[in-house]
Amino acid sequence: MNRVKTHVDGFDECMEGGIPEGHMILVCGSAGTMKSTLAFSVLYKEVVNNNSRGLYITLEQSSVNLLTHMQGMGMDTTIVGDNLRVLDLTQLRKDLMKGDTLFMTDQGMWMDFISRTVELIGKVDGCKLLAVDSLNALYSLVKFNNPRNQLFSFFESFRNLGLTTFFISETSSDSLPCGEFGIEDFMCDGIIRLSMREEGDTFNRYIRCVKMRSARLDTSYFPLLVTECGFKIIRE
Repeated sequence: MNRVKTHVDGFDECMEGGIPEGHMILVCGSAGTMKSTLAFSVLYKEVVNNNSRGLYITLEQSSVNLLTHMQGMGMDTTIVGDNLRVLDLTQLRKDLMKGDTLFMTDQGMWMDFISRTVELIGKVDGCKLLAVDSLNALYSLVKFNNPRNQLFSFFESFRNLGLTTFFISETSSDSLPCGEFGIEDFMCDGIIRLSMREEGDTFNRYIRCVKMRSARLDTSYFPLLVTECGFKIIRE
């Protein structure tokens, strides 16, 4: 089975070498736990190291701010070119929330638009990796009558494309469920949880693989460090 590495030093060994190709992964945690940075880092390092191709969809922060942040985290985004595209939907999201546009005002069209856009880019560019940042921002634009059915169709559209997909979800605690509707946990193939703990006079970051289908796991929490080379965990 082919696997996509997280490139977090020491962490891939906790899931038999990485994420099974084609899996859908929920990256969850509270604000400030570096969910976006981790997801972008996976795509970036797969592009740089394995000549893969990826798409990062941002509804939270502009592409300019996103790329500036990633540059500051040691990722030279100028070298990846079109192999790692950033689709910036932040302005469209703002317009929709203000009611300044008639485009995609129907409850299901926003998710359908993203699915079709990803499908098109996947066919044209041969995209293999996808990150959606974030589910919370997406949900703010959609009126759900039947969340289970609507989200199932949304997630399955990516599964059918064979993409390894990272859905970012902001949560307020370390307990399950990891998604807003409580159904994302079992719809996704894997869950990576990030957290921060106040220890003494500092806040320390932790990472844990809660779930990964087709892999034997070490589900422990590990201290997560950011180094010049990227992320790494500390194992006893």
